[in-house]
Amino acid sequence: MQRRQFLGLATLTVFGSALAANELLERAIPKSAKLYSASDNALGEHFVSQFDLRTQQLQQQQTPMRGHAALALDENTALLFGRRPAYTCVRVNFKTGLVESFKPSPDRHFNGHGCLSTDRKLLFTTETDYANKRGIIGIRDLSTLKPLGEYESYGLDPHDVQLMPDGKTLVVANGGIETHPDFERRKLNINTMQPSLVYLDLSTGKKLAEYRLPDHLLSIRHLHVSTQGDVAVALQYEGNLYKQQPSSLVAWQKAGEGLNLLKIAPQEVAQLRGYLADIVYDPKQELLVSATPRGHCVSIWSTATQSFVQALPLAEASGISLGLKAGSFLVSNSQGGLYQLQTAGKQTSLNELKIFPELAWDNHLMLLA
Repeated sequence: MQRRQFLGLATLTVFGSALAANELLERAIPKSAKLYSASDNALGEHFVSQFDLRTQQLQQQQTPMRGHAALALDENTALLFGRRPAYTCVRVNFKTGLVESFKPSPDRHFNGHGCLSTDRKLLFTTETDYANKRGIIGIRDLSTLKPLGEYESYGLDPHDVQLMPDGKTLVVANGGIETHPDFERRKLNINTMQPSLVYLDLSTGKKLAEYRLPDHLLSIRHLHVSTQGDVAVALQYEGNLYKQQPSSLVAWQKAGEGLNLLKIAPQEVAQLRGYLADIVYDPKQELLVSATPRGHCVSIWSTATQSFVQALPLAEASGISLGLKAGSFLVSNSQGGLYQLQTAGKQTSLNELKIFPELAWDNHLMLLA
């Protein structure tokens, strides 16, 4: 199926089943329910955006760099991590309009993600020390944004980092890919790349555990950590899709167990085009849902059966978060759309909430409710 035909099908699928935004938003939205994401416009300007689900008001703060993941600190402030390779991240205040930039140390760049300590005093950022070909986790004072130190990530290309529920452990997605600013985003070591999922002691930086997948071409990129300590991993395949398809694009690690690929048939994985972006987990339904931009769909996976469930067409799906209703998710795409995905009930549906045709949402979506 050609891309134009697919996008037409996606439009019919979404809009043919769409509910009015007002009807969706009447259903028990909390007093404060806001979505955060990086976004760009047609002029090439970059923003961090905040969308209020109750009032349907959009606020934006322009940023000096293209963003990747956003991290809401409260109703008024958020962090935006620059897209790899990035030399700037920002903290923005939507109430005052203040934008504070912070930069990496020399010969370093940011890789797009970060997380906070339990007491919200420390900020951890994924970074690359390209001069010495190593991944690091930067440590900053959240109040001042000044660096305090760093840990080894024990791999190349740390992309995502999350705090485990114990508050004492960091989990790091080492993508395994070597890059250098002299070559922009060119990948320099595909034949020898070694992605890994690494657990670090938050207080010392000591490596507690490391896991790898059988296929070294599956780059470990994005993470979701459940309240029980389970870890979902969204993968990106660095092999030649014309010669061979990956065996899967999602890995799952139940707390205390090994890292396993979820099952998917070759004809089903082919439609995902080797690339997953944002991923979230609903423990009640035992479902993982991932935005799949190159495959122009939202993919759904079951941890109960350890397998792929289905894909719903959505042009250039980009970000995803858990929804406000039980059994629902919120999804964005690069064509400015915000949608509600309902997976509970007899029929899975994807319904339009709001379209901002002048915006392109980036690959991550965060809900603060």
